[in-house]
Amino acid sequence: MTVMPAMSSATRSATSLAWAREVVFPATAAAVIVVTADVRMPLGLPGHRGLVWLTLLVAVALTARRPQTVLAVGAASTAATALLQSGPGPWASARYLGAAALLYLLTGSPAVKSRRWLVALAAAPIHLVALVIPIATALIGVHHYAMMGIGEKALFHLGFGLVAGMLGLATAAAIDRAAPETSRGA
Repeated sequence: MTVMPAMSSATRSATSLAWAREVVFPATAAAVIVVTADVRMPLGLPGHRGLVWLTLLVAVALTARRPQTVLAVGAASTAATALLQSGPGPWASARYLGAAALLYLLTGSPAVKSRRWLVALAAAPIHLVALVIPIATALIGVHHYAMMGIGEKALFHLGFGLVAGMLGLATAAAIDRAAPETSRGA
């Protein structure tokens, strides 16, 4: 009969923190993105919804050990909102996957790994992915008024993207304090 050594409480705690960081937080982020896709926020400014979904994607990109995690969150959010037919339109949920792909590419860079604040700054232009569908529909002639005020919309998206990046960085810092680097596991 072999006796298995019991895991120490420090090992269990580190495993729990790693599990929360790598699975629970990304799954929660995807769920929040999907739930808030159809919530009408009274702010009413172009790009204000990015305060929620882009903040969560930035936080996932900065906290996950595997860069592919942000792609999984973006893909899950896109698929779920498309299946539920929620949000501003049938193709609009592609913004989640587009932003996640850009964050994935960005966080894979060695220069960014040591300068996480660059991700917060890059969130501003990344938020412009939300304008791809309106611009594309205007260019193919589906919605003739989609290009009206596009410069103003782009400025709002840049501003809200920057705020979302900063909020995502702050969220990632809070997660890092709760689950320090040493508890991330191998």
